[in-house]
Amino acid sequence: MLNQKPFAKNRIDYIKNLINPEKKDKVLNIGISNIPEIEMAIENKVKECWTIDFDKQKINKAAGFLKKTKLIVDNIITTDKLKEGYFDKVVTIEVLEHLKNDVEIIKKINKLLKPHGEIIVGVPNDAFLHYFNPVKYFEHERHYSNEMIKTRLKNNGFKIIHYNLVECWTLLANLYIHLFFKFILRRNIKFGTFNKKADATYGQINKKGLDIIIRAVKN
Repeated sequence: MLNQKPFAKNRIDYIKNLINPEKKDKVLNIGISNIPEIEMAIENKVKECWTIDFDKQKINKAAGFLKKTKLIVDNIITTDKLKEGYFDKVVTIEVLEHLKNDVEIIKKINKLLKPHGEIIVGVPNDAFLHYFNPVKYFEHERHYSNEMIKTRLKNNGFKIIHYNLVECWTLLANLYIHLFFKFILRRNIKFGTFNKKADATYGQINKKGLDIIIRAVKN
């Protein structure tokens, strides 16, 4: 089953294909974006779509884009608002690298999932180009080698069924453009000026890339 083909023309469609939303599904997303593209892509395709984030301001901003998603302002580790064994799928993209104890959240996700439930994970690869990424030093606790993230998941009750490396140098180009406009020109622009090369990485299995994307099933 390794490396099934969820390939797409862009990041959001690729993640949506990995989630493979079905009408019976209860899906939880951990961590929200100001524009909640994942939730927007799946909320009308599943039975229940939930999102949890401790940042109330981001939740409130994202709420304006959503109609059916249940939004929770809370800490995923300590919350009592989510039932164990309730969700069919849990999505955590660009979250684990921010946490001091990433193993703790992986264990929590395992408890929240039904038997044979699935997790979709996205984390930064410990690639050379990320050493020029300022976010690595100011916001991230770690970047992941291939073996590190695989071991984290396997040791905490998951079997990997899809593994890929995505994104390229344009990720950093877009980041620097975004930071220049945000902090120098005091303007927000969409994070994605150079997309063509990056989008191409979501259409195939790659041997290298700046991000790791995984789909795994609960043992």
